[in-house]
Amino acid sequence: MRKTFTAIAASLLLGATGAQANLVTNGTFDAPDISTGSFSTVTSLSFSDLNWGYYSGGSGVTKLVDDAGNQFAQIASGDILYTSFSVAMSGQYNIGFDFQGGGLWGLTGATNWTPEVVAPTYLTPSAGWTAATGGPVSLVAGDSYKIYFGGMVTPPQFYPTLGLDNVSVTAVSPVPEPEGYAMMVAGLGALGLMSRRRLRKGA
Repeated sequence: MRKTFTAIAASLLLGATGAQANLVTNGTFDAPDISTGSFSTVTSLSFSDLNWGYYSGGSGVTKLVDDAGNQFAQIASGDILYTSFSVAMSGQYNIGFDFQGGGLWGLTGATNWTPEVVAPTYLTPSAGWTAATGGPVSLVAGDSYKIYFGGMVTPPQFYPTLGLDNVSVTAVSPVPEPEGYAMMVAGLGALGLMSRRRLRKGA
C-alpha cells in the first residue's frame, strides 16, 4: 500500500511541476511522414507540414530522409534549415539535437535574425550520429526565437551534408504555477487522511 501512496504522490508532484515540453514543433522530422527508405526534397514540402523554413545557398539538395523508418533532415552544404518558437516563461533553456556529418547551428531572435543569442557554432564533424547540447540560454517570455542549422564542408573529413534529428528546446527547471502547488498540497492532504483512516481501522 505504501508503494501505491508513493506512486500517487509522485504523479501529483509531476502534474504540479509540469513535464518539460519541447518548444520545437516537428523536431524529430516525422512530419510529413514519407515512405520508408525514401526521401523528399525540402523545397517540395510545405512549411505547414514540415514546420521548418529553408534558405538555399549551396549546390546540393536539402532533403527529408527516411532511413529504415527513422526520418531526419539532411542539409546540403551552404543551405540553412530553421524553425521559430516562443517561450511563455522567462528563464534558462537547454537545446539538444542529434547530428551526423558537418555543419553549424545558432539561435537568434525571430525578427531579422537579431538579437544573436547563440553565435554560429561549428559542429565537430562526425561520421556517426552524435548527441549535442547547447545552453543553458536565457530566453524571455513573449519573445520569439529562431534556431537554425547549416550544412558546411569542414575539415578534416569534409562531409558534404549535415544530418539533423531530435531537435529540442526545453526549460531547465519549470517553475510550478500557484494552482499547481495548490493541487499538489490538496492531493498530499487527501493521501494523509486516507492513510490515517486506514490506521484507525487497523487499530
